[in-house]
Amino acid sequence: MSVCRLGSAEDRIAAGNSIGATLALAALTLAVAVGMGRLFAGSDHLLPLMAAAVVAHAVMFTGRRIGAPLALSAVVAMAAVALAGVWLLLMGTTTFAIPGPGTLEAARRALADAWSEFGDVVAPAPPTDGFLLAAMVGVGATAVLADWAAFGMRVLFEAVVPSFTLFVFTATLGDSGGRSLMVSLYVGTLLAFLVVHRAGLESEGTSWFASRARGGARALLKGAAWLGLVAVVAAVVVGPRLPGASAGAVLAWRDSDRSGGNGRRTTVSPLVDIRGRLVDQSATEVFTVKADKKAYWRLTSLDTFDGQIWSSDRSYEQIGRRVPSAGSGRAPAHAVAQEFTIRSLSSIWLPAAYRPVRVEGIGHVSYNADLGSLITAEDTTDGFTYRVVSAVPDLTGDDLEGGGPPLADRRRFVALPAVAARVRREAQVAAGAARTPYEKALALQRYFRQGFVYDLNARPGHDERALENFLFTTRRGYCEQFAGAYAVLARSIGLPTRVAVGFTPGEPDAKGTYHVRGLNAHAWPEVYLAGSGWVAFEPTPGRGAPGAEAYTGVPEAQAAPQQPGVATTAVPTTAVTADDPSTPSTTAAPAGPAGGATSAGARGLWRHPAVVVLLGLVTLLVLVLPAVPLAKHVRRGRRRAHAVTPADRVWVAWTEAAGAVARAGAPRRPAETLDEHAVRAGTGAALPSPAAAALAMLARDAAAASYSGAPLEQEAAERARSSADTVVAAVHDMATRRRRMAWILDPRPLLPSAPAGRTGPSRRRARRRARTRT
Repeated sequence: MSVCRLGSAEDRIAAGNSIGATLALAALTLAVAVGMGRLFAGSDHLLPLMAAAVVAHAVMFTGRRIGAPLALSAVVAMAAVALAGVWLLLMGTTTFAIPGPGTLEAARRALADAWSEFGDVVAPAPPTDGFLLAAMVGVGATAVLADWAAFGMRVLFEAVVPSFTLFVFTATLGDSGGRSLMVSLYVGTLLAFLVVHRAGLESEGTSWFASRARGGARALLKGAAWLGLVAVVAAVVVGPRLPGASAGAVLAWRDSDRSGGNGRRTTVSPLVDIRGRLVDQSATEVFTVKADKKAYWRLTSLDTFDGQIWSSDRSYEQIGRRVPSAGSGRAPAHAVAQEFTIRSLSSIWLPAAYRPVRVEGIGHVSYNADLGSLITAEDTTDGFTYRVVSAVPDLTGDDLEGGGPPLADRRRFVALPAVAARVRREAQVAAGAARTPYEKALALQRYFRQGFVYDLNARPGHDERALENFLFTTRRGYCEQFAGAYAVLARSIGLPTRVAVGFTPGEPDAKGTYHVRGLNAHAWPEVYLAGSGWVAFEPTPGRGAPGAEAYTGVPEAQAAPQQPGVATTAVPTTAVTADDPSTPSTTAAPAGPAGGATSAGARGLWRHPAVVVLLGLVTLLVLVLPAVPLAKHVRRGRRRAHAVTPADRVWVAWTEAAGAVARAGAPRRPAETLDEHAVRAGTGAALPSPAAAALAMLARDAAAASYSGAPLEQEAAERARSSADTVVAAVHDMATRRRRMAWILDPRPLLPSAPAGRTGPSRRRARRRARTRT
C-alpha cells in the first residue's frame, strides 16, 4: 500500500514540476517575443508574436500530458503557429477561417516580399505580413526547440540556447529603444526558468523523500529570486554608470560604431511603409505644418532600381541654416515658409516643400543635393519643431520646353536592370508621338491616368513581376505602383527619373495649419528636364500637386479623410494630346465606396482580435472533439505495448478497469487497498455479479503483481486482461448514450494525475525505489 502512495506522490511532483517549468519557459519565450518589438515600428507585432509563443508551448505541453511522441508534438505545434499566423494576418484569404490555395499563395508572396526587403530594411521596420509571419515562425521554433530540450532531453542550459539566439539576433538588428527594459525582462525570465527547472529536476530525482524535496525547492527558489533581482538591478542601474560604459565598441561591427561617428546610416526605404500608413495608420496624425502656401511635403527621393525595390545609397553632408543650391531652372520661384511639428513620422527625414533653401530650429541637419532631402542625426524626428523656407518654382508648359545644361550624373538616373522587352515596348507605346522630353513625360502621365484604377488592396512592391502584373493584368494599384512604374517606363525611353516620397498637403484648420495624416502618404515621379531641373509629375489617379496644374494639366487633389481609398480614373471623352498640356485629364470618383475600400474594411473586421479569438476557440473545439478519443486510443496502445512482463500487463488491465469504475462513480480512495476498492466498487457502481466478481479477481491479481516476490505466470496476465474487458464492457452497457459520449470526449483521463493506476514502466520505477528503501 505504501508503494502506491509513494508512486502517486512521484507523479504529482513530476506533474507539478512540468507545469511550473513550462510556465517559466513560456515566460522566457514571451520575453523574447516582446523584445522583438525593437525590430518593428508600432505595436501591431505584439499580438502575433505572443500568440506564436503561447500556442507553441501549449501544444508541446499538451503533447507531453497525453504521451504523444515529441516529434509529432513539434510538427503539430508549428502547424498551430502557422494557423494562428493565417488567422491573425491573412484571414481575408481564408474561407470561413479555413485556409485554402489563396492563403498559401498570399503567404508565399508575403514571405517573398519580406525576403527581398530584408537587405534594405532596418529597424524599426514596418510590421508587414511577411515580416510578421517569419517572426512568428521564429518564435514558434524557439518555443518548440526549448521545450524539446527542457522536457524531452531533460537538460538545463541547452533549453535556453534557442531563446538566447533569438534574443541576440534582436539585439544585433534592433534599434536602441527600450534596450534596458528588454534586457531586464529577458534576464529575469531566464533566471526564473533556470531556477524552476533545476529545482524540478532535483526534486524528481529525490521524489521518494517528497516533503524534503519540496522544502528544498522552495528554499532554492526563494534564494534564487533574491539573487536574480539583485543581479538584474545591478546590471540595469549600476552597469551603465560604470567607467567606460559609454566608450566606443571594442569590435566596431556596426558601421555607426566606427571612429568619428561618420559611418554610413541605413534606414528603411520610405516606399516600404506607404501602404501601412494609407491603410493601418490612415487616421494617425503624422505632423502638422503652418505654411503660407500648401505643397507636397517631400521627404526624399529614390534614384536606384535594382529590379526589386527603389532605394538610394547617397552620402549626406552636414549643413548649417543655409541649404546648398544644386542649381535651379530659369522659371521664377516664390518663397514658401513652413513650420513643421513632427508627431509620429518615425523616420530620420525632415519633411519640406521642394526645394528647401533654409532650415532653422533643429541642429545636426545633413543634406543631399542629388536627392533634395534633409535628414537629422537623431534616430527619429518625432517631437521636433523646425522651420523651413523653400523656393517653389512657378512652372508652365512653355518653361519646360526650353533647353539647358544636361544633368551631370545622367547615367545614374536612367540606369535600369534587365527589364522585360514588353515593358520597354509599352513605354514606347505610352510615349506615342511625343518629341521633346516634356511631351514624353506628359504622355506617360496621361497613360497611367487613363484606364488605371487606384486600389489600396493591390499587392505591394514594384519588382519585375509586380510591374508586369500592374501594367498588363490588373491595371490597379496605389501610389507606390504608379510612381515606380512611371519611373521605369520613363527611364526606358531615356528620361532621367527618380521616385519622390512624402505627403500630400493634408487638411487645413481654421488657423491655416495643415494636419497631415497617414492617409496623405504619397509617392510621385520626378523627371529632370534641362533648363528646369527636377519636375514633379502625377500619374496616380485622384491625386494632383498644388500649383502644378499649369504644366501637368492635373487639378489639385488628395485623399479625402472619410474615404482615403476611393479614387479611380475614367477614360476621358475628349482626347488629350501632348501638344496641349493645359487640357486636364478627366478624373471621376464614384459616389459610393469602391470595392477596394469595402475589402479593406472587411479585412479589418476579420483581423479584429475578438473575432480572431472567437474563431480560434471554435476551431480548437472542432479539432479537440476527434482528437481526445484518438489520443486515448494512442495512449492505451502505448501503455499496453510497454507492458512486457505479466506483472506489468496485470497492472495495465487494473488501470483500465479502475478507470471504468471511476467513470461509473466509484473512484479509488487514497487509503483504500485494491481489494477494498474492488468490493466497494462492485456495490457502489452497481456492477452486475459477473463484472463485480471479475473486478475482485483482478484486484487480487494486481495486489500479487505489486507485492509478490515471485514472478507471475502468463496465465495471470491473460486472466487479468479478460477480467478488465468484462468490467469495462459492463460499465459501458450500463451507461446511457449521452453519458458514453461524455466519457469519450472527456480529456481528464489523459492527465497523468489520474488516480486509477499507472503505466507499466512507471510502476516498475516505483517498485525499484521501494525495494531500495527496504
